[in-house]
Amino acid sequence: MAKADRRRPAGKYLRSLSLGLRGALEYRANFFFSLLGAVSPVIIQTALWTCLYAPDPGAAASGSAAGAGAQPELFGFTYVQMLAYVVIANIVGRLVRTGFEYELNNDIRLGGLDRFLVKPIGYFGFRIAQFLGAKSAEAVFMCAVLGAGLLVLSLTVGLGLSATAVLGFFLALLIALVLNFLIFWCVGLLGFWLTEIGFFFEAVRIVIITASGGIFPLSVFGTTGEAILRALPFRFTIQFPTEVLCGRVAGLGLIQGLCMGLFWILPLGLLAGLLWSSGIRRFVAVGS
Repeated sequence: MAKADRRRPAGKYLRSLSLGLRGALEYRANFFFSLLGAVSPVIIQTALWTCLYAPDPGAAASGSAAGAGAQPELFGFTYVQMLAYVVIANIVGRLVRTGFEYELNNDIRLGGLDRFLVKPIGYFGFRIAQFLGAKSAEAVFMCAVLGAGLLVLSLTVGLGLSATAVLGFFLALLIALVLNFLIFWCVGLLGFWLTEIGFFFEAVRIVIITASGGIFPLSVFGTTGEAILRALPFRFTIQFPTEVLCGRVAGLGLIQGLCMGLFWILPLGLLAGLLWSSGIRRFVAVGS
């Protein structure tokens, strides 16, 4: 009996993980259409950056010998690097994307949270297990898409990858998953103080994706704007893993970035605990 009791805590969270996995696969058409929807931003941004990097006809006609072999740069990226960034950033953004904040808000608003307060399972552990279960199904497909995209970039524009970059990318991606979960967990807990905040979630998501480098590199914001955004934890959810795989961050910069990403987990975890402990005292399960 004692051995069964020791296994029980891990078992209930594994079941929560399997619930997330089954939930992701239950509506297969919706699952695949939502993933394919991530392709359209890549096509649009690729077309945009291709136009922006296109050589000036006037400059080309002048035939400057000095610049004939040089690759133009925009915001510190060559054309090849920017294409790689667009593809990888969109896939990373999809991989770390959450959605549980809506369920968290409904549990708070409709009183469903009380079921978890009387059950022998932590609500935070239940949500993160479900999140990882749902991501495990999505990750298989998106990693295949990422591999295909990198292969196409390698064959068409000569993008090169190293084993160190691939390993660093997966480590950075794990940190990004934890960070993004904590960020949106804190956002979701605002439901203790606010009501009907579905549109608020979308507004916050757009701001965070932009500040994470998910739409375009942070260098677009200029020196001052980039410096401010680089001091925040958001870039470690999308831009940092993307730059690692692109080969723009390596060696000491890679180690420092991974350490900084791990560092941000602590204050976000403390903030999450503070918001939970303050909010749960306000929680009233009326009508549940």
